Amino acid sequence: MSPKLEYAFSEQGRLISLRCQGLEFASADDGALFLAQLRDLVGNPVELCATDFAQVACEALSDGGTILRFSDCKKVRGTTAEVTVRRINPAEICWGIRIDLGMDTLQVEWIDFPRVRIRHEQGGKLLLPINEGTLLDDPQIREHTWLQPSYAEYPMTGVSGFYPGPVAAQFEAYYRDEKGLCVICPDAAHAPKTVDARAENSEAIRLMLQHFTSGQSELPYEVRFIAFEGDWQNAAELYRAWMEENDHTLPKPLVERLPKWLADSPVVVAYSVRGHGPDSGTMAPNEYFPYEAALPTLQRYREAWGGPLLALLMHWEGTAPWAPPYVWPPYGGEELLRDYAKKLHAQGDALGLYCSGIGWTQRSNIDPTYDCQRKFQELHVDREVCAGPRGERYSRVCNGYNTIRIGYDLCASRPFTHDTVKHEVASAAQAGVDYLQYFDQNQGCASPLCYSHDHGHPALPGPWHTDAMRELLADAQTAANSTVLGCENAAAEPYLGVCQLNDLRSHLAWGCGGVPVPLYSYLFHEYTSGFSGNCVCLAAWVDVERTPDFLLWHLAWHFVAGNLLTVVLKDGGDIHWCWSRDWSESFPEQAPIIQLVKNLARWRREHPELVAGRMVKCPKVECANVVIHRVEMPDLAAPAVLASAWQKADGNRVVILANTTRKEQPCTVEGHPGTIVVPPLDASLLITK
Repeated sequence: MSPKLEYAFSEQGRLISLRCQGLEFASADDGALFLAQLRDLVGNPVELCATDFAQVACEALSDGGTILRFSDCKKVRGTTAEVTVRRINPAEICWGIRIDLGMDTLQVEWIDFPRVRIRHEQGGKLLLPINEGTLLDDPQIREHTWLQPSYAEYPMTGVSGFYPGPVAAQFEAYYRDEKGLCVICPDAAHAPKTVDARAENSEAIRLMLQHFTSGQSELPYEVRFIAFEGDWQNAAELYRAWMEENDHTLPKPLVERLPKWLADSPVVVAYSVRGHGPDSGTMAPNEYFPYEAALPTLQRYREAWGGPLLALLMHWEGTAPWAPPYVWPPYGGEELLRDYAKKLHAQGDALGLYCSGIGWTQRSNIDPTYDCQRKFQELHVDREVCAGPRGERYSRVCNGYNTIRIGYDLCASRPFTHDTVKHEVASAAQAGVDYLQYFDQNQGCASPLCYSHDHGHPALPGPWHTDAMRELLADAQTAANSTVLGCENAAAEPYLGVCQLNDLRSHLAWGCGGVPVPLYSYLFHEYTSGFSGNCVCLAAWVDVERTPDFLLWHLAWHFVAGNLLTVVLKDGGDIHWCWSRDWSESFPEQAPIIQLVKNLARWRREHPELVAGRMVKCPKVECANVVIHRVEMPDLAAPAVLASAWQKADGNRVVILANTTRKEQPCTVEGHPGTIVVPPLDASLLITK
C-alpha cells in the first residue's frame, strides 16, 4: 500500500491532525503557524506571529486543499496573510504563504513556516541535516547542549542549522514505527534558511524552517510534506529525487573530476608544525618542523598501511594560526615548504594545508604579535566587512577575547574579498600544494550574512547571498588551478562543484545529543568527497577514558560512509584522539588503530564504490553492541559492526561490513541466509540484488 498523508484544520485555522499511514503526527497546535521577522527603515526588528491576527478564516477546497486567511492584525495595522495547503497526491501536501504588509516602512526579512508541532513518542526519531546527518531519539537532550536550535542572525555562528553551510541539504524528517514525514524546502535558488527543529517538551517538536526572502513577502517555493515508509534512508531518497531533477548547481560526477592522488585514496595524516595540540600557549616549532622532519614518521605509516598519504598541516601559516584571510607565506618561508612538497610527491604522497576562510583578523589571540589594525585602516577594510541590519560590524566565528582572534567577517560579494582569496589560493597552488582547506571557519562553505547598504547587493539576505559565494568559489578554483579546494564541515549542496574534499564533522552529532548517520554520503558521495576530519573537541563530548576504543568505531564509521580515513598526530609520531587535545594528555592504544587503518584502506582502494559511488539503502544488520560513554549525557549502545550499501554498475548492491572491535563479530544481514563473521578490525563484503 502506498503511503498516505491526511491532515485537518479546525474552523479556527489550527492544525488538528496530521496522519501518516494512520499514525498521528500532529501535536496540540497553539496557533503560531508562522513567525515573520520584519525590518523597518533603520533596521530595527519587528516580530509578527500568526497569533497577532484577530481573525482567521479557514476555507476547505474541493481538490483537498485549504486556504487560511489572516486579518485584523493587532501588531502591524492593515497587514493580512494567506496560507495555502495544496494536495499534490495522496502522500504529499505543499504549504505556501504570503504576507501583505500594511506599512511601506517595513520589509519581510524572513519567515519561519510552517511551524508545525510534531508529536514525539517513544521510538520516534528526528533526522536533522546538521553534522552530515544527526539522528535524535530524545531531542530534548539537545536543548541542554552547545548546539541548541536557533535562528540564523547577524553575525553568523559557526555550527548551526544554517543552509547553505553547516546544514548541507534542505530537508528534515521524523519517523516512528517505520512511518514518517519528510519535510523538503524545494528551493532551486538555494536562498539562506534555517532547517532545524526544537523540542518544546518531551512530547512535541516544533519545526524551524526560517526562510530568508530578500525583502519579498511571499515564499517563491512551497514547503513539501511527504509521507513515507521506512527510516532516514527512505527520506533521503525523496530529497535526492527532487535534487537530481531540479538542482542546476549539481556538478559532474566526482569520478569524472578526481585528480589521481585523490582517486588513489590516501590516508590523511594531520598534524601541527608549531605548538603542542591546543590553539593556545607557546607557538614554538615542534618536532615536525622544519617540514621535512615529518618524513620519517610519514614513511613509517606509509609502510604500515601500504599506500599513499595526504600530509595535512596545521599551524603552518607565516601570519598566525587560524587568522584569516592571510596565510601566506608559510612559516619558515616558501622555499622550505616547496621543497617538502617535492619530497612528498617523489614518494607518491600529497600535501595539504589547513587555512581559515574569509574572516578578517585585527589581532590574533594565539600570537598577539600578529596585528592587522594598521592594514585595516590603510586598505579601508571597514568598507569590505559584513554589516548588520543597523550598520553594526562584528563577528562571532572563532572571534572574541577568549578564543582565536579579534576581527570581522568579509563580505563574499566584495571584489576585495575575491582578490584576497585568489592571491592566497594561487600562492599555495604555485608552491605545489595538492589540497587547500581554504574555507575553514566557513562551516559548510557558508557565506556570512551581510546587510550592508553600500556593497552593491540587496540589504536583506536572499538568493544573492548564495550566488555571491558561488562566484567567489569559482574565482578561487581558477586561482587554484589543479589544487583541490575544500572547507570545514561538509560543503553544502550549491558548493559541491568546487569543494571536492572536505573536513567532515560527523563527530559533532555526539555533542548535540544524537548519533551520526551517513546522510551526507547518501546524498552527495557521487559529487564530492570528505575525510574523517581532525575531530576537533571530540573528547569534550565522548568520554574517551571510559570508551578507549572509540577511535576505532569512529574510523570504521567513516570508512563505511565512503570517507577518507584520517589520523591526528601528537609528539613522537603517535596517533592522538583529536585536534585541540594537549599532547601531554592520554592517547589511544596505537596497534589496533594502525591495524584497522591498514585493513580498511586496502578495502577502499579495491572498491571504487567507496571512492565516488552511489550509496543506496542498506539492509538491516543484526549484531552485538558496544557502549559509547558520552560526557554529561546518557550512555549509548552502538553496533559493533557498521554497514553501508552501494550501487554497482551492473545494478547489483555491494554491502560493506566493518568490525569496529578487536574480536570476531558474527552478524546477520537482512535478505542474506546464515551468519557472517567479520574478522577483528577488518571488513567483509556482500553482493546482493
